[in-house]
Amino acid sequence: MDRWINKYTVLFIACFGIAIGGIFVLNFSYVTSTEKSDILTTNLDLVNKQINDIEPEVNKDEAAPVANIFELGQKWLAQNFNVWRLYQNLANPTSRYVVLNSGLRKEEIAALLSNELNWNIGKKLAFISADKYIDNKNKEGYYSPGGYLFPRNTTPDQAYKVMMERFNDDVESKYATTTANIINVDTAVRVASIIEREAAGTNDMKLISGVIWNRIFKDMSLDMDATLQYAKGNNKNGWWPPVLSEDKYINSPYNTYQNKGLPPTPISNVSIAALKAALNPRKTNCLFYLHDRHGNIHCSVTYQEHKANIKKYYR
Repeated sequence: MDRWINKYTVLFIACFGIAIGGIFVLNFSYVTSTEKSDILTTNLDLVNKQINDIEPEVNKDEAAPVANIFELGQKWLAQNFNVWRLYQNLANPTSRYVVLNSGLRKEEIAALLSNELNWNIGKKLAFISADKYIDNKNKEGYYSPGGYLFPRNTTPDQAYKVMMERFNDDVESKYATTTANIINVDTAVRVASIIEREAAGTNDMKLISGVIWNRIFKDMSLDMDATLQYAKGNNKNGWWPPVLSEDKYINSPYNTYQNKGLPPTPISNVSIAALKAALNPRKTNCLFYLHDRHGNIHCSVTYQEHKANIKKYYR
């Protein structure tokens, strides 16, 4: 036992040292991931338009001991982020360590980068529009969350490309062919972005996914408040403002009360947990849900039951 500890302690220190050393060598890098992404599979069967009660596949390849130790180092970095961030920023004043949370829209990400990299308004706007003139596509939702190390002179185009590279590594490279034949990446990210904004935590995600897919299969409007927030959000009033009753009549393609189906693009960047939930919804008959004042989710099959829940938990 003692010999094993000594052996792998040395390996841990070596791997951890390599990881830290690599941070200061690379010009642009994404440093840590808060989640592990295995092969992305789905339990959806869109051909038959039903949700099958199938457990999602997992990557059964056992990680080597060194890989496990390196992952432990990543967890240490995540748990000690404040100390680590202060240390690396002092040790390497030419770079900034930026943490991107999930559930953010492009404008929020641009504001975060502008603050950390001291961008002017022109560079901030250039980052927001980088997807359109680089990829000729709205890439809302594809800005992968996690830790990034950027030199202080990073341009908007460079920051954008690093984030797209990370999305490719975290998601597209692990998106199983069988999954893509059922639901493409763009659709999965659109569903996941709604889940990301609607859920009170990861425990809610698969249930919310089940409700979303049930409504899609029944050709119902999604009626998701998060899409209304996206439609009405702005720099003046906030990017995720409270939803009012009259907002259900907003004239916007993102208004899922007035328009059936998914919004034209994702509404925020997504975590791996939300993406997995989008691909693997919980089997449920529920078509409605709400969160009570304590953040607990309650779902219902009929609108009458939903109204009863509103009365029970809100009044």
